[in-house]
Parts: sequence; C-alpha cells; structure tokens
Amino acid sequence: MRRFLSRLLNLFRGERSEEEVAREIAAHLALLEDDYRRRGMTPDEARLAAHRTMGSVAHAKDLHRDARAFTWIDDLVRDVRFAARLLRRDSGFTAVAVVTLAMGIGVNTAIFSVVNAVLFRPLPYDRSDRLVRIAEHPVAAANVTASVAPRIVINPLELEALRSARTLSRVGIYGGRPFSMTIAGDGGPTRLAGERVSPEVLSMLGVRPLLGRTFERHEEQPGSDAVAVLSYVTWQRDFSGRSDILGHTVSFDGRGYSIVGVMPRGFEFPHPQAAFWVPFVPASRTDRDSGVSIARLADDVTTDAAAVEVGAILAQVRGARIDASTGAKPQIELIELQEELVGPIRRALFVLAVAVGLVLLIASTNVASLLLARTSVRDKEIAVRIAIGAGRGRLMRQVLTESVVLALAGGVAGSAVAVGLVRLLHTFGAALPRNDLYTAGGVSIPRLGEVGVDASAFAFTAGVSVLTGIVFGIVPAVRQLRGDLSQKLRRNSGSSRMHSVLVVGQLAMAMMLLAGAGLLVHSFVRFASVRPGYDAEGVVWYQAFLPRERSASQTTAFAEDLTARLRSLPGVQGVGYAPQILTGNLLRQTSVRTTPAPPERPPAVGTDVRVVSRDFLSVMGVRLLEGRGLRESDGAGHTRVMLINRTLARSDLFTGSPIGQRFYAMGDQPWEIVGIVEDVHQFGLDRAPGQQIFLDFRQAPSSGVLNGLYFAIRTAGSPTALAADIRRTARDLDPLVAVSTVATMEQLLSNTMSRRRLYAVLLGIFATVAVALAVIGLFGMLSYAVAQRTREIGVRMALGAPRKNVLALVLRQSLLIAVAGITLGLAGAVGLTRYLSGMLFELTPLDPTTFVVAVALFAAVAALASLVPARRATRIDPVVAMRSE
Repeated sequence: MRRFLSRLLNLFRGERSEEEVAREIAAHLALLEDDYRRRGMTPDEARLAAHRTMGSVAHAKDLHRDARAFTWIDDLVRDVRFAARLLRRDSGFTAVAVVTLAMGIGVNTAIFSVVNAVLFRPLPYDRSDRLVRIAEHPVAAANVTASVAPRIVINPLELEALRSARTLSRVGIYGGRPFSMTIAGDGGPTRLAGERVSPEVLSMLGVRPLLGRTFERHEEQPGSDAVAVLSYVTWQRDFSGRSDILGHTVSFDGRGYSIVGVMPRGFEFPHPQAAFWVPFVPASRTDRDSGVSIARLADDVTTDAAAVEVGAILAQVRGARIDASTGAKPQIELIELQEELVGPIRRALFVLAVAVGLVLLIASTNVASLLLARTSVRDKEIAVRIAIGAGRGRLMRQVLTESVVLALAGGVAGSAVAVGLVRLLHTFGAALPRNDLYTAGGVSIPRLGEVGVDASAFAFTAGVSVLTGIVFGIVPAVRQLRGDLSQKLRRNSGSSRMHSVLVVGQLAMAMMLLAGAGLLVHSFVRFASVRPGYDAEGVVWYQAFLPRERSASQTTAFAEDLTARLRSLPGVQGVGYAPQILTGNLLRQTSVRTTPAPPERPPAVGTDVRVVSRDFLSVMGVRLLEGRGLRESDGAGHTRVMLINRTLARSDLFTGSPIGQRFYAMGDQPWEIVGIVEDVHQFGLDRAPGQQIFLDFRQAPSSGVLNGLYFAIRTAGSPTALAADIRRTARDLDPLVAVSTVATMEQLLSNTMSRRRLYAVLLGIFATVAVALAVIGLFGMLSYAVAQRTREIGVRMALGAPRKNVLALVLRQSLLIAVAGITLGLAGAVGLTRYLSGMLFELTPLDPTTFVVAVALFAAVAALASLVPARRATRIDPVVAMRSE
C-alpha cells in the first residue's frame, strides 16, 4: 500500500521513481562505454571515460529532481516542517503570537458573520432582491428642514389599482400594526401574534407551504369564509403536529377559522413572532383600512421604471397632491426590502467593521514587531546560509511560510474566539420575544438569529489568516534578507527604527479605537442615566385577553376582580392595569381646550392620552408632584378627573396653577385637573416626553379597550416567581382568559437600550483589545531596545552616569513614541468619529471630555508599560554588560 501511494503521489507530481531515473542513467553510461570501446579503449578505460563524461551521478539526479514538475510541493512540505520545529522550539514566542492573532482574527470573523448574515446573505425568499416596498415621500413645507419618513402603506382600493401595473408581477399588503388573537389550541387559550396578508403576499415570497395551500383571491372579499395558515411552530406547539389539521376549524377570538395550510419550519414573515396568517379582509368594499406595501418587480424592470408607473397609478387613485407654496408633488420610490431592513444599521456595521479591521492591523503589527526582534537574533544564521549558497528567494519563502503557519494557528484559535463573541452578540443583542413589547431601539440587529460561525466564516478565517501571515511576515523577511553579509555577521541594532515606526502605528490605531469607544460608552452612560419617569425595579408586566364578545363593563369587572385577587398573593405590594403599556405606541391623542368643540385646526403636537386604573401610577412609581392622585371615589358617575404631566402643566395653556381647573379633552364633558405627575418617557429614553394626560379607567372604559389589558404588579420578592401564580389566578377567575408572556419592567426598559448597549459593549471590547495589544507592543519594543543597548548603558554607568539618568533615557524614548502615536491617533479619530454622529446621545463626535479622558487613560497605561523596561535598564551591571561583547 505504501508503495502504491508513493507511486500515486509521483504520478500527481508528474515525476518518475528513483529506480527509473537510475536505470536511465545506467543506460547512458552503458552507451558511452560502448562508444569508447569501439574507439579502442579497454573495458576499464571505457568505464572511467564514461564516468568522466557523465560527471557525478548524484548531481545528475539532483538536476533531474530540480527540473521535474510540482517540485514546490516538496519545498512547501519541508518549509512547513521546518517552521513547525522552529515554532515548537520557541514556545513562548509562539504562544504570545498565536494569542495576539487569535484576538485580531477572531473579532474579524465574528463581525464578518454579522455582516454576511445581515448585509450580504439574501432574505430567505425566492429572488428576494426583486422584492420592494412602495414608498411615498410626502411634500415638505418650504420652512421645514427635518426629514420626514416615507409613507409605505396603501389601502385595498389602491392595491386593486396597482394589480394592473405591468412593471410589477405581484403586489400585496399586510397589516403593519401589531395584530394578535386568542387561539383555542390543545393546551387552552393562548394569545398569539398574527398577520393579515393579501392573497399575493405568501405566494410572492416563493416559499411553498408544508401542508395545504396559501390564500386565494376570493378569500379577501368581505363576507368570505374565514381561513388561516399556521406557522410550523404553532402547528407543533399548540396542535401537537396533528396530521389532520387541514380543514380543522380553530377558534380565533371566538370566531371559527378553517386551517388551509401550514408553512414550513423556519419560515418567518414579517417578524419572528408571527404565529399565523389570515387574509387581509376589509370591513366593507369602501373600507380604507391600510396595510404595509410589498411588491415583486417584473423581470428586466428597474426600480426607477416601476416607480414611474406606480406613481402615475397612485396619482389617479388618490388625486393630485401638490404643495401650494412649492408646487412640488409627492415622490414615489421603490425601496428594496432588504435595504429597508438593514439600512438603519448599515453605518453601525461599517463602524464595527472598521474597528475590527484596526484590531487586526494592530495585532499584525504586534506580531511583525515580535518577528522583527526574533529574526534579528537569527541574522548570523541567515548570513551563513546565504554565504554557503542558499538563494535569497528560497529563504524568503521559508520565512513567509513560518509566518503563515503562525497565522493559521492564530486563525484556528481565533475561530474559538469568534464563536464566543457571536454568543455574546446573541446575549446582548437579543430583544424581548414579544412583538407587542418592541419599542424604539429594541431590535439591536435584524436577522440576529441567522448570525453564526458557518462554513463561509471559516473560509473567511482561512483567507484572512493566510493574508495576515503574508502581511506581517513580509517586513521581517525583507529586512532579514537584504543588506551586507558582513553587517549581519556582526551584532547590530538596525531594526530599532523599524520597531519604533511599527509601535507608533499601533498606538495611533489603538488611540482612534479608544476615542470612538469612549464616545459610545459615554453616550450609553448618558442614555442609561435618563430617568424614565417611573421605577422599573420590582414590577412585573403581563397582558390578559378576554373573549371578544365580552362587553366593556364585563372587562372592567374582570379587571377589578383580578386586581383584588392578585393583591392577596404573597409579596405583592400593589396592582394596576391599563389598556396600553406605559412605554409604547399610543391609543389616542387629543387636544386640551377650554371649549367642548375641538379646534378647527388641531395643534401640531397633540396631547397623549393614557387611560389607567386608580392605582396604576403609584404601582409604576410615577411621582406625584402636586395635588392628588386617583382615588376610590373617582368612579363612574362622579366628577370626571384627570392628571397631567409636568410638561403640560408648564405649557402656555395655563397661566396659574392647573389644579382645580376644568378643561375639555375627550367627549363633551369637562375634566377637572386634580394632580400633576412626573414626565414619563413613553417613546424611548432618547425622546423628550410630550404633553400627557391620565384618565381613570372607570370613567373612560371604552377608550381603546380591545378586551386586552396590561397588568402591572409591584412585588417585594422575585418578579419572575409570580408567573405561575398570575396565570393560575387569571384562569381561576375566567377559564377563557389568555395570558401573554410575563416580563419584568426592567426587561422592557433594558429592551429599549439594546442597540446602544450592544454597540457600546462591542466597540469597548475592541478598543480594550487594541489598547492591550498596543501597550504590549510598546513594552516589547522598549524591552528589545534595552537589550540591544545593554553595552551602551553599561558603558554609561561605568563612566559614572547615575541610575536616574538611565531611567530618564529609556522613558524619554517611550515618551516620544507615545506622544507620536497619541497625536496621530487623535488626528485620525477626528476624521473617523464623525461616522458615529447618528449613534450618539446628547454628545458631539468631538466631545472634549471624552477625548481628554481617553488621552489621559491611554497615556497612563503607556507609562506603566514603559516603567518596567526602564527600571530593568537601571539594574544592568556594568561589568556584565561589558563582558557580553
């Protein structure tokens, strides 16, 4: 078998076996001997003459080996073995270099996994690059400079008109607002998030259902039979994966829906929480209920060409909308679905990619410095090898092979670093698994669940490792193989200047990263320190849904009974409820006025209306600033009362104290202001609170009540331990109630910080690694410089130089390098941090406090790294230093 494999390898190399070469040489010798014998020589004389003519047989074999094909394979194998022996022999250097490269390559692989999954990998739909949104950019007033978000919704009448567009092969709409219903599954009532979709939507995505079919055109007409399509997870979890699910009637909010299909495992649209889909059915043929647009471009049609036709069709349906002051018309644009998804975080991913690129450059520079110091020790060895005939090109390939082998080892270790970092991404980037609890900034990275270290990431790691090995190995290789042999045979310190240049570059790149990370961390600290207006600690949230046929009075009675039962649970300090969560979208806006009739022109900024139970604000810890809160006596049939927030109380509407004054807000009856409460950041901590009023649920029960109420429970014990008691108590009161996922208010608040926290943590990690690598490089350079100047320092001390002068000599060199690196880094940071402007909160990209702290911190760390080599220089024994030569 060994002989067979050897022959197979030889065949691949295109070479003959040693036996064949020997037989051919022997044949040539025999021909020469015959020729000399015909000339009259004796056999012995002919043999000697033939050998003289042929020359060395061994040399002839070597010439044959050098001329045969694929000889580089043998050279590569020998170089790899030689490099492995050298790296194994110098295990300390190898360990430091591998760890350094693992940091740089690992973070790059992790960010590549994110960029690949989010930006480069197509959406999991058929020809997803042809899926677009229809966006209408509204006409902006002449005096308005702020950008306005495009309108991406259309109504069923507009959808019907757009179906005739030749540039669109399919067009559809789906419900853009959160949509959920209670499903009567095998395990009892469960509240699930769903989506209303027009019949074209699921089919245009190109994903075939696992069972059954999707929707048909006639099923979107009012009065048609109610049908639904289930997700794979819902089918398995709530219906035990039953095979006879098709045609089975399921109760959704008390109405029977016939199941016509089940989507395959992994299918998600438009968000991961979608558990079922129903047809987008208007209430009537004239209903203008709007949905989010989605369309598929026809073959060979550009987005610009389709936008022209779509704009003309919508103009016919909607009529001309021309701004009187500017004469401008709304602009129609088709936005690619993937671009809409990743556009908001493209800049952040660019910043992270640049950051990890700098980390890799710093790591490569660090290893290049180590190799430079290591190869300077081998100068005599290389000089001797060149002197006895070794080719410089051959030696350069050998040195580069050593650096590539080192980089590949770092790549293997970096893969483990990448896996850990991706797990960290999932931990810090995950949002609450509830569509109704998503708030501004709550989704850190779209498609985060698809991010992982896969085959493409490993291929990227291998490519980056090889390229990195060549990059950091080329400088030491060129430096080692050029120059005069006589100089290499003598001890020299020619690499000190190159060392200094590499270290200055490291410090500059690390300074840029530290400044950027400092801005994001400072921004996040400011963001997290904003007082939300309530006390999130110890508060549990959940939502309870009653059957849709329950009246408003029945819902109120249920809420009051459940509140009383929950108060009796151990550790519960208070319970409140409201039809809308405290932080999230509004149910209604109004205008606070002195007359019953609403103004002809509503104010540009309305007043947010929150309907709450009497104990809700106290349970949430919303501070009462003046007056009183809601009381037991403030019930139905009594004087209508309301609370206002600090911002509304300070508005021009009031000339004196608002307490006791009566105003109109909702309905034709006045409301008496009885108290002023603290502002609540209900749309995110990065948005200033607007004008807010709080009404008693008992006095306005029909305001936004959709048979679903949010309950807030303040507890002195573990909030998560209440989950089972909450569900049991609600089900005991009404077996048909559906309780949503229980979450803490701290989770919800943390969810609003998810994106900013992720960016700050990642860039902080990268900057810490970069600074550590740069400081290690500075330490290594100074240690090498002290070792190279051992004799000089010994002479100085022998001639009477005090130790403090020697200490100042080394620290002066360190100071010059550190100042040069920090200065260049600050200049680079000024240019690069402008890309962080959209990621900062109440900070400018050139925030002086952040830059001063970053410089001071960096200088302090660099000084500590310089102190050890400097103190080592002061301990050099002059006698030992003189004898070292």
